Amino acid sequence: MKHNIFYAIAALALLSPAAVQAQRVQPLPDEVTEIRIEGRQSLRVVSGDENRIETNSDKDNIARVRNGRMNIGNDAGDIVLRLAPGRSMTFRVEDYAVIEFNGSFANRDNLTVETEDYAQATFVGDTTDTVRAVTLVLRADDFSRITSDVILKHYNYELSASDFSRIVLTGMDLMESSEANNWGELMLSTHINDKGKVYRGRMTCGGILLKTDNPKDDDIASRVEVDATDRAVDLARDMASALKTTTGKRNRHPWDTEIDFAWGWNNWGDQIGSGFSSVDGAAGVNTTFHNIQLAINVPVINVSGFALKAGVGLEWNRFVFNTPEVLFDPTVDPMAFVAGTWGAGVANSYLKTCHVTVPVKLEFGNPDKWHFSLTALPGLNWTGKNSGLRRRYNEVEAVMNEHTDKDRSVNRYLNPYMLDVRAAVQYNCMGVYLQVSTLSAFKNGCQDLFPIKFGIIL
Repeated sequence: MKHNIFYAIAALALLSPAAVQAQRVQPLPDEVTEIRIEGRQSLRVVSGDENRIETNSDKDNIARVRNGRMNIGNDAGDIVLRLAPGRSMTFRVEDYAVIEFNGSFANRDNLTVETEDYAQATFVGDTTDTVRAVTLVLRADDFSRITSDVILKHYNYELSASDFSRIVLTGMDLMESSEANNWGELMLSTHINDKGKVYRGRMTCGGILLKTDNPKDDDIASRVEVDATDRAVDLARDMASALKTTTGKRNRHPWDTEIDFAWGWNNWGDQIGSGFSSVDGAAGVNTTFHNIQLAINVPVINVSGFALKAGVGLEWNRFVFNTPEVLFDPTVDPMAFVAGTWGAGVANSYLKTCHVTVPVKLEFGNPDKWHFSLTALPGLNWTGKNSGLRRRYNEVEAVMNEHTDKDRSVNRYLNPYMLDVRAAVQYNCMGVYLQVSTLSAFKNGCQDLFPIKFGIIL
């Protein structure tokens, strides 16, 4: 009887999930200097005595190694990377993938983390944990996020955020040269482009506080913009995860809540739809790649072949003048832009605008294939420190230093209202758009300037 009970327990143990899913271990070859994670894959990185990956997945080809790079694709299961001290590594995280660094990591010559396309990288822990690297490189692009709850200790660093991406750190500590192997000339650089944001947190040198750099230090308009972008990114990630059912087919509601992201060129003309020909005089602008739009649209009517959507969004424009130095003169009739005295090579001028929009969108066709949309874009002008006329002057010997004049007096003459109409043709999620303004960019009594915008929409 005792033997029968023993055999039964042994059989149950063999049939248990823990026994069926034995842990698989794969060494990380010495030639691998880069790990790429893509799809909706996740990777957890922890400190270890040797370099290897661990997983309970029964799938083949979990990680492929080629030309010094390890690729971890979609649906590879839960993977843990144990990273030994001293191993330099570059991590590239793409397409909604997630990487998580847990706890403290000993010093290494180089640690590079690059994210793009809604990917996320997180250093998890608290301020008693440290990640040490002689050269620390963090780059975020295309609505991605890099965040850290631990202290990042470095000798050199490069931080870069672009296209609505964010880097938010708890703190950075500059190591003394004796802590950094192979240390050379100190290089500290931060690059921000196209609505990117970088917050370095508590910045110290050898533990001595130098300054702080936190989101709460931004003005109200920037905090609202950052919060709106965060919500849009979270919604995009949720949508991407729930876009299709497990069978790979769409659910019975063909049109999803969506994020429209458009970027392209702009210009303006003196009549509706005439923007391609621009205008004469000081108000003439170049056709430049300076129209950016972001909106969330929710289906109100959702049937096969047709949808009516409503949403909320933001639109940013920069109109770059042909005339080097441009002023706005409210004393002429009509009030208009006039040329200044500085010429080419010394000055250049542009007008920045921002609008809060309430899109009302009609869509026709197949959302997975070709479809067409027509969108009404009423909106309100959002004036603030990021709008107005800018004049950038180059250094002229014995006359002036390089600087930028921020002339916000023109904001009072901008039209408080916006009413655009946008047509777009898309295949799946990518397409092109043409957008025409039915209202002048400026109030009555000012020169009529009707913007036109066109470009790529996702």
